[in-house]
Amino acid sequence: MSAREDITFLVGSEVRIDLLRTLRSTPGRPSDLADRCSCARETAQRTVSEFTDRGWAEKVPDTDRYRLTRAGDIVAESYAQFEECLDVADRFRHLLANLDGSTEGLTCETLAGATHTRATPENPHSPINRLLELMDRDRVDTLRGVTPIVSRVYNQAVTGAIGQESDVDLVVDKDVLETSAAEYPEALERAERLSGFTLYVSPQPVAFGVVLVDGHAYLGAYDDGGNLVASADGDGEPFVSWARQTFGRIRERSSVWE
Repeated sequence: MSAREDITFLVGSEVRIDLLRTLRSTPGRPSDLADRCSCARETAQRTVSEFTDRGWAEKVPDTDRYRLTRAGDIVAESYAQFEECLDVADRFRHLLANLDGSTEGLTCETLAGATHTRATPENPHSPINRLLELMDRDRVDTLRGVTPIVSRVYNQAVTGAIGQESDVDLVVDKDVLETSAAEYPEALERAERLSGFTLYVSPQPVAFGVVLVDGHAYLGAYDDGGNLVASADGDGEPFVSWARQTFGRIRERSSVWE
């Protein structure tokens, strides 16, 4: 049988998936499996036989119970991961639809534990408000950021969060720097007075936002009008590591603003 035929077989019935999961947790007789999965005994027996034909299940020696083989365990684990990826893709579809530029390494595992925030007609400022919540603390020790836009709200958030003892690296592209210098010169002047603040200029356009605030990571997606429309944030290791690596790559290709 081909892989496509096996996939069609498995997803063709919720009972088959339930029986596979149940066998993964503990061996059992078809009658026991039928009770646990709320299906007919004949259905459980037929399905377990089909699992056996595919090499996914086998009889426990000297018993009438069945268990998954290593192959069956791989199938069950892979299907669980696939379901999780579908859930992640659905939850973060607005973020992913608006992410431009390099998002290398942004996988299901990376996003699985993150919080999704989306701009809606009822609350169009939800993503920026979420960022402001992360910035709202007595003192920020370390801040790493990449931003594709400048705004008074963003400048105020950063200014309010950092102090003389804060270690801050911020990356913008040339267009953002020019806009900031023209429209928000006071923000640049304040930044220059901070001993721990370093501004980097990317030679390439920045298409999305990344912020790391004392171990908490934030990813922002923008529409064509420069509006922050969706975000993901969290302090889980996969997401924070991805944000650190992404920031590091962008900073590495950038130069310090003089």
